[in-house]
Amino acid sequence: MNSMERIQATLAGKPLDRRAVAPVLGLYGARLTNCPLDRYYADPVAYVRGQAAVREMFQPDILYAPLAFASIGAAFGGELVHLDTMPPDLRTPAIQSIQQWNTLMPPDPDSHPQLLYFRDAIRLLAERFGSEVPIVIMVPIPTELPDMVMGLEGWLETVLFNPTAAQRVMDKVIPFYVRLVNGFFAAGASFVVMPCGFASSAIATRKMVSLFTRPVLLNVLAQLNGPVILQSMGAPMLDHLDLLTDVPRVSAFMVDQTDDLARARAVIGPDSVLFGGLDCTNIGRMTAAQVEEQSRAILEDRRQDPRFVLGTSGPDVAWHTPPENIHALRSAVDFFGKVTA
Repeated sequence: MNSMERIQATLAGKPLDRRAVAPVLGLYGARLTNCPLDRYYADPVAYVRGQAAVREMFQPDILYAPLAFASIGAAFGGELVHLDTMPPDLRTPAIQSIQQWNTLMPPDPDSHPQLLYFRDAIRLLAERFGSEVPIVIMVPIPTELPDMVMGLEGWLETVLFNPTAAQRVMDKVIPFYVRLVNGFFAAGASFVVMPCGFASSAIATRKMVSLFTRPVLLNVLAQLNGPVILQSMGAPMLDHLDLLTDVPRVSAFMVDQTDDLARARAVIGPDSVLFGGLDCTNIGRMTAAQVEEQSRAILEDRRQDPRFVLGTSGPDVAWHTPPENIHALRSAVDFFGKVTA
């Protein structure tokens, strides 16, 4: 089986030659190719070169397009700052108050250079690898996108205390978001992964998820042209997971390392794919033996679960993670061998 066949068989709950393993290694490609990050997150050719190195060294079953949420905020007018060993961040958001949304125009996904960078990276990845490995891009759920435009504190305060204004913002964000994501699918993305910070109990109340996050998500997902994976982004997901399980287009859930996998499976049911694994930061602080031991424990727990993928929780695997720690994920998968339906 190649990676595409392995992921497709996992989606169908069919026998596998081995478990799929899918750490998030977008950033790591820059380390492997010694590429300065200001170039890596601006030049799609440089990014694809990094992912080719990732594929050659680790053979992951998913390749990730650039994970650079701050670049979306910069496309709205924020000031971007490049870091030495992390994806870019926002030095200053585009706006500072909810009132400024009234005159703010979203960027054009079809022409803005910082947004075309993502689309071009997907297209080049799909042209080179699309027949053998799924190409995936992460984009925060639409209710989370405004915090990249005005900052989390101001946006969260708006959602909590001024729901009418929050809905006006969503009325402006949703058409932009649908065009952006459908452009990614048209470029060759196999899946779009949507981190759900605004559905986590670490940020949102259950009422907020029920009355705000979920309705917006239902609206957007119904307009998309491809499958979606909902992801925890390093925050507990289980407490509100039941509010996300019957929405359209969602094929899989990537839960946090703190979420109980058996409980998560019980909530999402037998037909969705479940991703679980070690935290993207902690994996670099452990020894390779510890990574393999803990990954084996996860796989043992999921031995009877044909729709489980070993991944990493949170954003990118950290820059300083030793390569042998990443190899340890595959070693754990190889130890268990074939998966029967």
